[in-house]
Amino acid sequence: MAQWQTADAKQQFTQLVATAVEQGPQVIMRHREPVAVMLSADDYRRLVRQAETNFSRLLTSSPFSAEELAGMTAELESGEEREDRADQHRVAG
Repeated sequence: MAQWQTADAKQQFTQLVATAVEQGPQVIMRHREPVAVMLSADDYRRLVRQAETNFSRLLTSSPFSAEELAGMTAELESGEEREDRADQHRVAG
């Protein structure tokens, strides 16, 4: 993958986008460290589709029943709600 410094990416944004579409993902660097990746919408859709497929495979191969997974999901969601309320309380207090 090609690399761009942040200043170059900003100054040559149109070229960065065109290169990502034509040649594939482009890495944006800050102080010699990768901080972002520019990719085409087609590449993004392909990644999302692949992730959804992998997640679906994971769920279908799970040793847990659908009911057990639903219970775990509900537990996680209620825990997130408690954390959100606690965060709101800290901000208000």
